[in-house]
Amino acid sequence: MTEATNMNFGGRFHMDDRGSRYCDIFPEIGKGDINVSIIEAGACAMWHRHMKQDDYQIVIKGSLKVGVCNAPYMDRNDLEHFGLPEDQATLCYEQREELLESWKELRKAAGKDLEHWPEDTGVVSWNYLSEKNACTGPLFIPRYLWHGCYNYTNEPAILIYHITNKYDGEDEDRLDPFIAGWPYERQAK
Repeated sequence: MTEATNMNFGGRFHMDDRGSRYCDIFPEIGKGDINVSIIEAGACAMWHRHMKQDDYQIVIKGSLKVGVCNAPYMDRNDLEHFGLPEDQATLCYEQREELLESWKELRKAAGKDLEHWPEDTGVVSWNYLSEKNACTGPLFIPRYLWHGCYNYTNEPAILIYHITNKYDGEDEDRLDPFIAGWPYERQAK
């Protein structure tokens, strides 16, 4: 990944093979950042979570499949399809178990905000955001939940998102999609 560069009058710009991101575009806003991402066709940015910020996401051009999950896929048969050696599959399952235990603690700390997410298993919610349903408002993603997006179309998509605290690179956990285990298929909608 390349480093973000500073923009005139504040903010940051970052570009890679997934798209272009304009971050903290109104730096005078005291709490949080407003960001704009142009996500290329077929690009995927999955999975990450935050401990100190919530996200609000809305797509104003194109379409994205946005996944939100509490913990990895926990059924113990998905890795067999990839032909992994048994020791690698065992390690993957162990990492998933550790992440589920971590989720249980985070869920307790969050209180009512996350009580509808199950404690003992991973669940994913797929949300299709597009310019056609933007009028319903942004998708709210509470802290502690893994999330990411996938542009399943053949056109770039424009995502605007507000994070409730100023960006802090230390407040972002990343999860390997293979460990997460939630498949995302390219299906035009």
